[in-house]
Amino acid sequence: MKLRGLRTVNVVCLTLCIIAGICFLLVLFVISIIHTYISYNSFVNSFQFSTVPFWKDNRTINASPLVPVIKLEEVSLLNLSIVVVSCCRNVRKHLVGFQRNLQAITALFGDYRIYLGESDSEDGTLTFLNQWRNNDSEHVRVHTKGQQRWRIFSRTARIASCRNSLLQQAREELPSFAYYFVLDVDVGASSLFDVKDFVSNFIYPSSSWIAMTATQRSEYYDIWALRIKSILPFDCWQRINKLTWFFIDRSYLMKHLVKIHQEPIPRNVSLIEVESAFGGAALYNAKYLNDHCSYEGKHQYGTWWNDNKCEHVSFHECLQQYATEQKIYINPQFQIC
Repeated sequence: MKLRGLRTVNVVCLTLCIIAGICFLLVLFVISIIHTYISYNSFVNSFQFSTVPFWKDNRTINASPLVPVIKLEEVSLLNLSIVVVSCCRNVRKHLVGFQRNLQAITALFGDYRIYLGESDSEDGTLTFLNQWRNNDSEHVRVHTKGQQRWRIFSRTARIASCRNSLLQQAREELPSFAYYFVLDVDVGASSLFDVKDFVSNFIYPSSSWIAMTATQRSEYYDIWALRIKSILPFDCWQRINKLTWFFIDRSYLMKHLVKIHQEPIPRNVSLIEVESAFGGAALYNAKYLNDHCSYEGKHQYGTWWNDNKCEHVSFHECLQQYATEQKIYINPQFQIC
């Protein structure tokens, strides 16, 4: 009887503990929901949202913009060298156009190297890259990391790892190079690409810029990489995900943090000074590529479901710490696609 009574007491205690645990979790859940709603409303009511695209915003317009010092037809790059780097995964369908456009770019320079990083491809990407290297072993380097998905789960962390590896390879192999060009394969394969748009980066004094980043004809899509202190000083997607995780309508934040800034930038707009941007392509003045700077693809204090980070942002933050007066710009004439 005593044993049966003890079992009954244990079952009751266990049941009470389970109920208490469930109640505790429910309380935490409710508190989290309330906190999210308060945070959302506080942000919406306090943040100064743009009413126009960033490139029209008076907070972006520079009173003394960088101006061209030579004409486009006067640009000569034959005494200079360039390194081109791209990370490739399942991009076989883009590689013919990508190769064509790269040949047009590298033909402008006296010397060049192309570093191609690959991982996790299942569509013949690596075979094409190896053939490209075999046909031009003097200039083309291919580095594959095999299957990365099961070792590095974050997509942006894998991309950051690739970009860091290619930058390190270039530094180790070449004693010096004048320019460093980071290009995404899909946009770099566009049939709309005009090499004159690439050349437009060189009409500005090279001593005044760290990087020139690209735009697109149809829309300025890459808001994730964009940072402007007074307009987008944070990761827009992380902020949206954090503030709308529990059935909060994200359409308002999407409209005012992302879509409003995706309006295409006219070619006649002056250079736009930013803290970070990419747009599928970024041309760096190699003398400002500090050895201490690298790409990071994960937020240091992010949650596991919301820790992806645009890898360009940390790289650009670091470069600007070591630069003096040089800036990062979006070049509206540099329409990559």
